[in-house]
Amino acid sequence: MSAIWSTQMRPYFLLTRTAHYSLCPRTSPTLRSHSHSLALTRKSFKQPPPLLFQQQQQQQRCLSYSHPRLNRRQRPLLTLAIETSCDDTCVAVLEKHAGAAAARLRFDRKLTSDNREFHGVRPIVAVVSHSENLAAMVREAMRALPEVTPRRQGENADGDGDAIDDEDPSGLVRSAEAEEVLWVDGRARRKPDFVTVTRGPGMLSNLSTGLNTAKGLAVAWDVPLLGVNHMQAHALTPRLVGALAEWERMQQGPQQQQQRRAGDEQEGGATALLKGENVAVEPTPAFPFLSLLVSGGHTLLVLSRSLNDHAILAEARNIAIGDMLDKCARVILPESELAGSDNVMYGRLLERFAFPDAAAGEGYDYDYGYEPPPAPDKPRILDSGLGWFLTPPLSTTEMVYDLSGLNGQVQKVLHERPDTDVAGRRILARHTMRLAFEHLGSRLLLALSGGGSDDSQADGRQKRDNSDLGAIRTVVVAGGVASNRYLLHILRAMLDARGYGHVELVCPPLPLCTDNAAMIAWTGMEMYEAGWRSDLDVLSLRKWALDPGAEGGGILGASGWRREED
Repeated sequence: MSAIWSTQMRPYFLLTRTAHYSLCPRTSPTLRSHSHSLALTRKSFKQPPPLLFQQQQQQQRCLSYSHPRLNRRQRPLLTLAIETSCDDTCVAVLEKHAGAAAARLRFDRKLTSDNREFHGVRPIVAVVSHSENLAAMVREAMRALPEVTPRRQGENADGDGDAIDDEDPSGLVRSAEAEEVLWVDGRARRKPDFVTVTRGPGMLSNLSTGLNTAKGLAVAWDVPLLGVNHMQAHALTPRLVGALAEWERMQQGPQQQQQRRAGDEQEGGATALLKGENVAVEPTPAFPFLSLLVSGGHTLLVLSRSLNDHAILAEARNIAIGDMLDKCARVILPESELAGSDNVMYGRLLERFAFPDAAAGEGYDYDYGYEPPPAPDKPRILDSGLGWFLTPPLSTTEMVYDLSGLNGQVQKVLHERPDTDVAGRRILARHTMRLAFEHLGSRLLLALSGGGSDDSQADGRQKRDNSDLGAIRTVVVAGGVASNRYLLHILRAMLDARGYGHVELVCPPLPLCTDNAAMIAWTGMEMYEAGWRSDLDVLSLRKWALDPGAEGGGILGASGWRREED
């Protein structure tokens, strides 16, 4: 697995040479839209002017701030993003290099509501948590926005003024719009270019908390709003990870960059470069790729052809994989394990309980002693030797995920044998996960081989040509369940056993597998650069299909989109 997926997310500065943009009083107090200049004079303030202007009442001097020496089209894009689709309150600030697939996180926080009393997510508790914590988290994120360094007009870099910009030996001064500045705790900071927020799918009241906050910020700051699809964000997360790694690479010396690039090429990675520079301009993985999106609310196998074209190849018929694992964990885990958890994501505890030695280590090289089944549609029945059996889910070629039967079997085993000891429960935990994960892998192999039966028309989706599956070289595993290392081990073993060793299996780092605002910010970046904006009257969507062939038209089928041509 490429080292790119374990890259630590540390903020770096991309450019050291800066230019200065001036915030100058002008002759007209006219206020214009965010896409034009904003002229300010002291008379235009109805309230007492900021201290910075008060100190300059007798002498009108222009202010400037330092920013990478780029014009408005070339400078880094900046967004503040909000995610509140379920029980996690998340805010992030992401900065993306102009014209390159390189980005850095300036801020990334998450707070999960406490639902342990209910052994599952209780929407009203999550909404209260969002309402209590979101505003303060946004305020904290604003402190992470790029700082604007004021200096008076006429100052230069050779020491003739009161302030010197050490990062800009040229002393270049340019005019800038005043609306590009936010005052946070008395400090001038750069305003985000747009606000990104999860619009759906998810719990309506929870989504609305974040969406309404984002609308307020967009109106107050006079910047565009981007309401994005939560599942699209999961699918695009590996491209975010690649951009974060590219930003880090750009901070390295030329020799390190060359070695890193050579290593990527040896692993089969293809990267488009800026002309004359060793900088990636296209995010990786490149389209098309397959995505297995596995979480508490979704189980989807998706063929991602482009930013907004994600064809659903298989989806859950009943219960999602994450929900199934949580339910099984509640009855399998000893009470002491449940009581020691600080959240209700019991599926994660199930893996730790089943493989305590693997949980203590790092990486994905733990020896699980696993052998893949002889064929993707012929999983093995488990005879525990303890008087109970587990039958695998769905052994046909139908492209659906059907996990309710396995969940029911697990519940029945422990309902009939409540005194099962720890060793017996550990066996049940291991094989519950094995059978569920082999079921996920079987549909993946059927898709790659073209052997799965197409049921798209049965659920309202249009039948589509999936001949481009033969070009797939990357399978992305994303969503909360993607953090399960046993799942990745089983998928890799099944791919290798069936002749797909050349297909790369990639997974984001653990913090980006579960719900987070960083993936929302990145999706906003890609949509913004493609020209998409959201109207301010958009509403939250409990259901929002990914597939453009599904009822509703997929991502762009939702109302409220508008396209701005560059």
